[in-house]
Amino acid sequence: MKTFLFYCLLLFLQNVNPIKAQQSKFTFHSINTFGMAIGQSGTDPLFQTVNGLAYGEWFSGIGFGANYYRYNSYPLFLDTRRYFSETKKAFIYGNIGYNFSGKNTPAKEIIYSNYKFSGGVYTDFGIGYRKNFTTKSAFLITAGFSYNEVHNKVGLINPVLDCAVGAACPLIDYSSYTYGCGTIVLKAGIAF
Repeated sequence: MKTFLFYCLLLFLQNVNPIKAQQSKFTFHSINTFGMAIGQSGTDPLFQTVNGLAYGEWFSGIGFGANYYRYNSYPLFLDTRRYFSETKKAFIYGNIGYNFSGKNTPAKEIIYSNYKFSGGVYTDFGIGYRKNFTTKSAFLITAGFSYNEVHNKVGLINPVLDCAVGAACPLIDYSSYTYGCGTIVLKAGIAF
């Protein structure tokens, strides 16, 4: 039992190195990527920029992007990354936030009297690899899965007979739709 406790203490002391703790500090980073969203409706471009702070093997920041898959949308999200080692090459990432709707139009086959698009949930998670150019800049690639929502409320004109007047008058039927788009996302970019 004493031997086991001794080895546990050695492992603890190895990981709590005062020199290593002094070297870790908060540093600002900007990550800018361009990529493709690939799904059942085709392949469309996307762009993201994330700005935040790194500490040790962790990075966390606020991001904003433009996604043109199926409908135009603009996600605002929290990005968190965990590097597998101090060399900061391989990492996992996760994003969660709100997906703002862009200026979209419904399908052209149906004549709508009015329509309104609104945003919804945004998530993105995956793995990546980082190749350093210098101590402060790097090229990175990621592969992951993204899910974003766009809501649409439409009004459809239906002519009906008004029995009191005896003439046709328009009646607007409202319907609400939620478009949840799950896509594979491949991104490449630079970090500095």
